[in-house]
Amino acid sequence: MTPLSLAAPPMRLMRASAAAAVLVVCGGLLAVVLTQGAAQASLAHSLALLAVALCAYGWVLFPTAGAAVASLLLLVCLSWAWAALQLGQLGLDLTAGALLVAVAAYKRRGRARWHQRMAQVLDDLEEERFVKQQALALAGQTRETLQKKYERYAQLQAIAEQLSSMTEPAAIAKLAVDRAYDLIGKSEACLLFLVDAEAQELSLFASRKAESLSAVRAKHGDQFDRYVLRTHRPLLVNDVRRDFRFTVAVAGERTVSSVIACPLMMGEGAEGVLRLDSARPGAYNQDDLRFLDVLLDLVATALMNAKLFAQTQRLASTDGLTGLALRRPFLEQLAREVTRAGRGRDEVSLLMLDVDHFKEYNDTYGHRAGDMVLRAIADVLRQVVPPDGLAARYGGEEFAILLPRAKRLQAGDVAERIRRAVEQQLAVRGAAAPAQHRSGPQRPGRNGRAVTVSIGVASFPHDAKAGLELVRVADQRLYQAKRDGRNLVCAQ
Repeated sequence: MTPLSLAAPPMRLMRASAAAAVLVVCGGLLAVVLTQGAAQASLAHSLALLAVALCAYGWVLFPTAGAAVASLLLLVCLSWAWAALQLGQLGLDLTAGALLVAVAAYKRRGRARWHQRMAQVLDDLEEERFVKQQALALAGQTRETLQKKYERYAQLQAIAEQLSSMTEPAAIAKLAVDRAYDLIGKSEACLLFLVDAEAQELSLFASRKAESLSAVRAKHGDQFDRYVLRTHRPLLVNDVRRDFRFTVAVAGERTVSSVIACPLMMGEGAEGVLRLDSARPGAYNQDDLRFLDVLLDLVATALMNAKLFAQTQRLASTDGLTGLALRRPFLEQLAREVTRAGRGRDEVSLLMLDVDHFKEYNDTYGHRAGDMVLRAIADVLRQVVPPDGLAARYGGEEFAILLPRAKRLQAGDVAERIRRAVEQQLAVRGAAAPAQHRSGPQRPGRNGRAVTVSIGVASFPHDAKAGLELVRVADQRLYQAKRDGRNLVCAQ
């Protein structure tokens, strides 16, 4: 036999069978009462016991209403049989049946209350389970948020390490724009504006945009950038159409609905603005703004370090009095140019310049006036030397000028222009000297001592094959110019 055939009958069949049994018992009792035979007493007692059993079983099998109806029907039939037959046993059976029905009804009521309590407990447990699930979901969201924050700050740490090794402002700006665009996301464009000190306005320094957008045309920022620059405070706009501070919801080149921007604070003032925008309203949140603010602090520190590094480099390679290059960096550049010219079979020329009678001028007018002469000669060199050339203060009142790709004839022309410019421009300044100090050589037609220079010219590879040798040849020709009477250019 299969397990299915051994299974209990369905509840509906059992209830139907029990109902049929109730009807049979009631009918049997009626038949016994109507026959009134002496032999029927034993049968009546058996039916009475069966009725009592059915009463008890009905409270187990039927719902409360069905059990009550079946019990009432059986007790009524049993009472009628007892009254009609006058059998003591039937009275006992009736009493037992009534007691069983009362106990069963009481138990049923207790069980109903127990089921009600259990249902309430189940409801409470279900509600608690729901609350726990909500708490778990909230904890999961909190964990995800904390994980995202941890990842962002770990990324900020990595960015800080990258920035610590950068000394070029352009590279720092590119890194800031790329990281803000990638890590915050949700943006069509990321723009970094810096303040142009001369024009006193914002100027686009670095940018990153979606591939679908055209080139950024707002090179000087818009109302959002100017607002941040003016207030020195971060800006978060979820929908520009609903923000009373701004009147333009759509820019000329692209749609802008959400904006976050932070000022680039360096010292006490704002030196720029980093801004991201999106065409979707509500694209950014406070976490995005905080991340951008921290990123800008790192970028500002890196830019200040780069600025200090550039100043240090400039001070290390620049003469403090004249602003020209110092001797060591000049010789390094000379060596590089000679090497380059040697590979490309090109020419390089060198000028060595010395101020005539500088010690006498210094003794006559004082060291302060001598410093003014050196600065004036440096100004002349900046005016006359070609853009690709390099002028340096070689030592004391001696200057050196490097002219890449210049032939000896071209270098001689440059030297002659320098000599004439010094003679003409510095003679006028000499006229301002006090009358008691106007002694020594005078320029014809001028009041005051004239300042002149002597210049020696040497060219690679005709005069020398190495940088220091080129310096030696030019220096020899410089002193040849002095021996020939000063205020001269000697190129051979």
